[in-house]
Amino acid sequence: MSHPLSNSPASTHITEPHAALATTADPEPGQTPQYRVLAQAHWPGVEVLLCKEDIRQRTLWAIDEPRHTVIVHLGGTMRELDTEIDGVGATHTPPSPGDIWLVPAGKRYASQASGQIITYAELRVSPAAEVDVGTDRRAAIDGLMPRLGHRDEFLHYSVARLGRLSQQDDDLSAMMAERLQLLLRQHLYDVYRLPATPATASMVLSPHIARQLSDHIESALGERIALSTLAALAGMSVHQLLIAFRRTFGTTPAQYILAQRLRRARWYLLNRNDDITDIALACGFASHSHLSAAFKRDAGITPRQFRDGLRMRPLD
Repeated sequence: MSHPLSNSPASTHITEPHAALATTADPEPGQTPQYRVLAQAHWPGVEVLLCKEDIRQRTLWAIDEPRHTVIVHLGGTMRELDTEIDGVGATHTPPSPGDIWLVPAGKRYASQASGQIITYAELRVSPAAEVDVGTDRRAAIDGLMPRLGHRDEFLHYSVARLGRLSQQDDDLSAMMAERLQLLLRQHLYDVYRLPATPATASMVLSPHIARQLSDHIESALGERIALSTLAALAGMSVHQLLIAFRRTFGTTPAQYILAQRLRRARWYLLNRNDDITDIALACGFASHSHLSAAFKRDAGITPRQFRDGLRMRPLD
């Protein structure tokens, strides 16, 4: 990922693009490089990288960039992943293919992971990059909402496709990639840009409270979670919590909890042999059918179809 710290000197804060690559020793004959860029392409204000990384040893990553960074996990097993974005809390559940992290420009991202050999894509977007917003009008993608372990099928498949196109050197692939990066800009602006600042802008969660809430939710996903409990943790009324939670996490508590339960269910489906009913209950769903309905609304397929391998083809 951006600046894999396991490949770097003892530093824990790297800001030069690919600084880690400069310090990575050549692998011994027959060994797999720990970090490899499979493809890379640039357009004004936008860059995409397709990467493969060996995380069989615990690996640390950090991002602290003046650009927005979108990370899409494409394949390979992670046994553990702890991720935090400044002021937005943390997640501790390993990802499934298609999980997305959006790190806004200027926000610090820190993560540690272990697993096998993984593939992922990074989309880096300058806050000065522009999109069309009307006749003869342009707007900069200057402020985006952070996301942790998020699902967005358009973003997932489009970034993966852009990475694949970047592996080609023919003119038609270049044309399709050019068009696709413009669509991705527009999607980021339309779906993830920060809302206009309301009068309640001061009602936001502190980084400490945001982390407390995200940790509590993750530890209690298999249990009943009450708004009153979250409000008490935050030292707020329920009404104040609903406003501050959305301002901080970009979503409501209910939507956030559902997304985290589905994320854990996806990982269990891919990495455990448990019965789907047992997985549903362990993730906080009332029944197999409750999980199936939520899963199908979110992904368009059932948990069983997901488990049976209805995935995009793996990257080379």
